[in-house]
Amino acid sequence: MQVQAHFSGIQQAIARQLESATQSVRVFADLFNDRDLFEALLSCQRRGVAVTLIITDCEVNRQSSIAWERLSALGGRIVRLPAASVSGDEFDRSFCLIDGTSVISGDFKWTSVQDAGTQVSILIQCDTEISEHFMRTFARMLDEPWQFGSQGAVEGEGSSAANLQQGQGLSLYQDPQLDELRLRVRMMEARILAVETETADIHRQIHLFDHQQEQAIGDLMRRYLDLKRRYLQAMFRESQEELQRQQAQAAEAVYRQYQEACSARSMETAPEELDPQQQRELKQLYRKLAMQCHPDRVRDEDKVQAKVFFQQLQLTFQNSDLTRLKQLKVRIDAGLGVKADLVLPDQRHQLELHLKELQQTLFQRNQQLASVSQSSSWRELSARGNWSTWFEQQAKRLKAAMQHYMTELDQLAPELRV
Repeated sequence: MQVQAHFSGIQQAIARQLESATQSVRVFADLFNDRDLFEALLSCQRRGVAVTLIITDCEVNRQSSIAWERLSALGGRIVRLPAASVSGDEFDRSFCLIDGTSVISGDFKWTSVQDAGTQVSILIQCDTEISEHFMRTFARMLDEPWQFGSQGAVEGEGSSAANLQQGQGLSLYQDPQLDELRLRVRMMEARILAVETETADIHRQIHLFDHQQEQAIGDLMRRYLDLKRRYLQAMFRESQEELQRQQAQAAEAVYRQYQEACSARSMETAPEELDPQQQRELKQLYRKLAMQCHPDRVRDEDKVQAKVFFQQLQLTFQNSDLTRLKQLKVRIDAGLGVKADLVLPDQRHQLELHLKELQQTLFQRNQQLASVSQSSSWRELSARGNWSTWFEQQAKRLKAAMQHYMTELDQLAPELRV
């Protein structure tokens, strides 16, 4: 699950995940001065969840007003690492492990103030292999051995693929970094898909809003725009001024564009209206199916069929059609199989090149998401609370404006009102 929002929304998402912890919470935060999130960690420790917090020994953390000893007093553990010892990409520089089974990672800093104008996000994953990666990373930071949950081998003894199996005289050598690179590819693919899902969801909500607005006040909006253009045309006929001419032309263009948009929308399938729980289910199922049938993630022989499925998936998601999405899942499972993972290169340099390509793709997808999330349409839409209430308010404003234009037109000479 990807969460991308204003940082306060991400704070709340992290706090909810912390509330779900029952056994342990392990946090590494390069920067940490968010008092609310620290209180959430204290709450975990108070209810018996073992909390270990690693922070870097840097100026931001040293100057923080947080009383770190409060966690120690409750039995939690705090470790300060020299800043020079911290390495890794941006998703390794801030992460949280919940009960050793789910991971919160991302470019979000555990600070009360984020960089201005920067789009921040977290990725919440429940994946054994990915959890083990972050467990290993956390253990290395503490300079402690870590037991593989499924292999039974202690880290530091070499990878399980390179070890000699009991009773065998030799084993083929495998680069111990290959599995790590493959895992990073998987994580990068998950991040790309999460960003693509967020972008698609914004477009879906804009699409849904446009249709609901048309149903609620579409006819009223058309009549308002028609009255406004007629009034400005009449004012131009009376004054013959250049400014009035430009205003009349602009109003005419807006009216025509609105008519064309409504005509195009009438040819589309009206999206379904879902409650919040159904919307969450829709988004989760969409992401799961996108992982299965994304043309970039399947075998070459399946790409044509995957492209057809993926186009149907996009359209179904845009229309918020949860019923059809469930039907599509059955077809995708049967057509492509449940496990349609991309076959990765088996050479280290090929994996490194592939990882760089994915990083560039992620950069491009983040730019696309930033563009749509910062658009005036989405900013206005996301700022509106209850859509029905907003439609009612708009209807009142439109009726008042229409009354004004009708009054003004009635006062003009008949020949100007043509």
